[in-house]
Amino acid sequence: AEDGIRDTSVTGVQTCALPISADGAGREGAKVATAEQPAVVATGTVSLEAEDVARARLAVRKVVDTHQGTIGEQETTTGDKGALSTARLVLRVPSDQFDDVVAALEEVATPTGTTTNSEDVSAEVVDVAARIRAQRKSVGRIETLLARAESIEQIVAIESQLASRQADLDALESRQRWLADQTGMSTVTVYIEQPVVHHERTKDEEADGFLGGLTRGWDALAEGAGAVLVVVGFLVPWLVLIALLAVPARLLLRRRTRGPARAA
Repeated sequence: AEDGIRDTSVTGVQTCALPISADGAGREGAKVATAEQPAVVATGTVSLEAEDVARARLAVRKVVDTHQGTIGEQETTTGDKGALSTARLVLRVPSDQFDDVVAALEEVATPTGTTTNSEDVSAEVVDVAARIRAQRKSVGRIETLLARAESIEQIVAIESQLASRQADLDALESRQRWLADQTGMSTVTVYIEQPVVHHERTKDEEADGFLGGLTRGWDALAEGAGAVLVVVGFLVPWLVLIALLAVPARLLLRRRTRGPARAA
């Protein structure tokens, strides 16, 4: 049965015409392969600081609307007073406006960091388009063979080949759609945070060297003396009470010791 399939496949290639869909796909792939503009996958990250995170987030949304983009993901956190403290937005913008969007986002608030990455996938786009054309032609030939099959064995074998090649074609088409999406729309991730409050050092903390050590030593001594005074203040009432109880006890003990001495 397998030998018969191979012979029929050769005959099908010489005599049968390809399906119309395969020819159309071939023309479409040729357009992609001969495109002058390179296919580039661009991604970026923009970090911003803003006192009012909610207002900065609204400004980011305006930038996205201005450039006909969309917001794919959005995460926010709130502070103790219920106001937004951080925000994360994943933007999808047209690839030809990627640089303009990044520049506009840096003007929304104080930028703290920006990273961009571009990957040229033109060769992969051309390769995937060519493989799709070849795979569609192969599927068309297998369908022609299936229509000419005369025995159950041939039908089973041809259907197995058809299912395998169709699965490969579906995977290639899925890859082509992903490339088209990534090259047509770029991804920009925006992080917005409130400024970090830095502790202002005093003059004593800024001093260093001998004077700084002397100052810190004096402060430590003062703190230690204060701790000792606290302990003494805590013990004074107990010492007074112990002294008041000890005087009568001592007098009583003396009287008892004098009585036996006189008797002797």
